[in-house]
Amino acid sequence: MAPKNTLKMDNIDNPTSSRETLLNVVADELKKQVSASARSIGEQISHLYPGSAVVFYGAAADDPGGEAAQGKALYDFYVIAPSYEDAYKRKRLRILNRLMPPNVFYFEAPYNGVTLRSKYAVLSCAHFERLCGRATFHSYFWGRFAQPSRIISSPEIMRPRLEQAIASAVASFCRRAAGLTTTPFAPLDLWRDGLRASYRSELRAEKSDRADKVLARYDGWPERVTSPALKASGLDVDLMDDGRLTLSPRPSRFLSRTAWTLRSIFGGYLSIARLLKATTTFDGGLEYILWKIERHSGVRVEATEWQHRHPVLATPGLALRYYSRRTKS
Repeated sequence: MAPKNTLKMDNIDNPTSSRETLLNVVADELKKQVSASARSIGEQISHLYPGSAVVFYGAAADDPGGEAAQGKALYDFYVIAPSYEDAYKRKRLRILNRLMPPNVFYFEAPYNGVTLRSKYAVLSCAHFERLCGRATFHSYFWGRFAQPSRIISSPEIMRPRLEQAIASAVASFCRRAAGLTTTPFAPLDLWRDGLRASYRSELRAEKSDRADKVLARYDGWPERVTSPALKASGLDVDLMDDGRLTLSPRPSRFLSRTAWTLRSIFGGYLSIARLLKATTTFDGGLEYILWKIERHSGVRVEATEWQHRHPVLATPGLALRYYSRRTKS
């Protein structure tokens, strides 16, 4: 295991101070307290996977009194297991998780008279490390974990690996979002452009102002991590008097936009495939998918009785209907 203050960034020789700064900011964020309701349901999930870590992420992480605490929305967690053999007794689940990560499950539990609801995804620690790094082309994982998250519980031996993987996700996101911005740029501009691009790279029904609403809850996160993350990814960063940044070498906007376009095309197929798989592991998966699409976009897609009985077969058709209605709206 690598020492705690050594961040591996795809074998790039980066300044030690930038690696340590990024890792320290990430480690401090992961230690922050969460609401009692989120901790309660997160710890109950951890009991289902002894020896694994539970990471809390998503919109509810910075909204302690929000809809999730009232049982009106879902908490989002990741279970990071030592291995898939430790996570599952069933070989089928191990194979699915390796071939098309992650596996997603639903979990609910009572808390102070409210039924808390959550979904959680499962990855092995080694798989998590790889998917958060720059060797992974699509933004599904490093785009999520570049954003603030919290560790609900973790074996001590695993915590440094989680911190390093999430720091790698931040560096991966910032490096790839940098090519979308004009120079000089404010850290907030890089994150806004990067989040919007990552939303477009998935079958996510996010409204145009979603990135701004998410960033409003970040409490200075882009300002704390952007410069060290870019340096850790191999770029020279200069800070201007007004707080904006310039980069050397300057990433190619053409290549960056081309890469994000490819992620969007590739991500559409990946998202449909993941939705198909989720209906086999997620109780009520089809209803959840349709509810979330309507909640974020206002586009309602009704499922027929046959589609409820055969969610795997129904998902591609529902996805096409969603795209059609969204284009017309």
